[in-house]
Amino acid sequence: MKLFTRRASIPDAAVWTPPGTTVVQRYRNALGHKEGAVVLVYTAGERRCSYFATACLGCTYRAASTARASRLTEAEAADLANTHAVGCRAMGHGVPAAPGDFNAAQIVRDRLRILRPRHLPAAPASPHSVLISNFHVDRVALQRDDAFIQQAMTEIARTEPDFVTTELNFSGTGTQFVIQPHPAPKPAPRRRTASRH
Repeated sequence: MKLFTRRASIPDAAVWTPPGTTVVQRYRNALGHKEGAVVLVYTAGERRCSYFATACLGCTYRAASTARASRLTEAEAADLANTHAVGCRAMGHGVPAAPGDFNAAQIVRDRLRILRPRHLPAAPASPHSVLISNFHVDRVALQRDDAFIQQAMTEIARTEPDFVTTELNFSGTGTQFVIQPHPAPKPAPRRRTASRH
């Protein structure tokens, strides 16, 4: 009979890699004798992508784009990470807890909601394709690989075809996910004018 159980090892934030990513650079903000937060520069997992993101493990800072660039190169992400590390005063909080599958799927859904196009009065919205790089900014919170993201989108497409649909990709060898725009707003009813007698 065992009187003591061994505690699960706690990942070290200084070397931790979020599941589904490849970390290419790390920055640390040292605050006095205690370690400051680690700021990661990473890209999506197994098939290394040419787009990058940065995330601070001590605060809520996340970036996968800027006002000038819709996607970040490694150099751009590294510059943002370094700048944030210099100015951030957050203490290191270790590795964030991984969400359960339900909550992870909700993170995927929330990102799709943000990406969903809306109709404007002068510019009707069109469906557009979803890329795995669209989830870069969520990777630290999500902690799942590409297959999980695709599975979550497949389930949404199955249950909500007015929100997400699937079709063959351009090569005809795989699945492409397409976000459908919000329904067009209904025109306001015309007000009746009183007839004159």
